[in-house]
Formats: sequence, structure tokens, C-alpha cells
Amino acid sequence: MKIFTIIPASGLGQRFGSSVPKQLLHIDDEVILEKTHRIFDIEVIHKIYIAVNRVVLDLLLPLKKNFCPKSEFILCGGDNRSDTVKNALKMIANEVGEEDWVIVHDAVRPYLTSSQLSNYIDQTLKTDHGSIMAVPCVDTVKEVNGSMQITSTIDRNKIWLAHTPQMFPYNILLKALENFPGNPTDESQALEYAGFKPVVIKGPADNKKITFPEDLA
Repeated sequence: MKIFTIIPASGLGQRFGSSVPKQLLHIDDEVILEKTHRIFDIEVIHKIYIAVNRVVLDLLLPLKKNFCPKSEFILCGGDNRSDTVKNALKMIANEVGEEDWVIVHDAVRPYLTSSQLSNYIDQTLKTDHGSIMAVPCVDTVKEVNGSMQITSTIDRNKIWLAHTPQMFPYNILLKALENFPGNPTDESQALEYAGFKPVVIKGPADNKKITFPEDLA
């Protein structure tokens, strides 16, 4: 059994408002994507695939020396995140066996530690259909209508905020993404639609995704 990692890194970061894709901006004196991929440079991970489009690949190639030996840039960026992940899964099909697992992780979620990742993997391998890392909602949650009027208060005890990593058996994940009608907001949504039951594993609250400039503060 092998574990592969896919880091979809084709986004151009329109919401961030930068002329440079946000995964290539600097944090703690290194490129965000370099910091993110290093989380997965642990013994249990067989290969780290960084899925990019041509624009990002051209910007990344001069930085290749900063990436670990088990990492590989693959040119498979799609029109959206789910297409990029699906394309990557198909590209690595010849390297993956029936018993292998895949972890998908956001390129701009660099704050997880390798120790936290190892613990997450250990827990996930005990599941049937995989898992997502998530955090429980601690705020009061309101549902509103189109006029922003409050229509209900949702029981926050049932609400978890989905993060990455998300880890699933390779065959299940690929099939679920291929059969999902449209673009799932994350990989687990495709598995839910297909009838699988991935579980939630509590992650650290500081495993934040860099989405806006203030997230770098």
C-alpha cells in the first residue's frame, strides 16, 4: 500500500488580488507552495504531485531545486480545482495500485505540521472510505434569505468546517469525481454524492487557507 499526495496548484488567485498566483507569494521567507509541499516530505508519503497549468509551471521551474526529491510538477491544470485533481488522478493511474490512497491538499494551506499530518494519516487508514480534516464550528450560524434577513439559526453542534488534507482510496476518489454532476466544492462532496461515508477528523484551528491578503498577516 502506497500513499500519494496531490497538491492542486493551478489557481491564479483572483480573489487575492495579486498579479502573482498566491501560492507563489512568500511567507516566512519562502514561497508558500514550497512550505506547503514540505509538510508531506515524510517517509509514509510515496510521491508528491504538484498539479499546475502552464502559467504556474513556467513560474515554478526556476524554483525546482527548492522542492524535495519525491515531488514532481505535473501539467494537468483544469478549468477548476476538481478538474485539476481529476486530471492528476488520471495522469498517475499507471503508478497507483488497487490498495493505494491519495491525499489532496490545498496549495495555500501551509501551516499544518508533518506530525499533525502523520497522526491524521494513521487515523484515516482505519476508515473504509477515507476522511477530511475539519474543525468544529464555534460561532452561532445563521441562515439568511436573498435580502439578508435571518430565516433560522442552525445547530452549530452539527456543523464542521472542512479543511484539507482530504484522504481517500484512489479508486473511490477517481470514480466519485468522474460521476459527480458539476464541480464539487471539495473532494468529499463527490464521495458523499456517490454514497460513500468519509469521516471527519478534527484538525488544528490554525490550519488556515490563505485566501485574502490579510491571511498573510
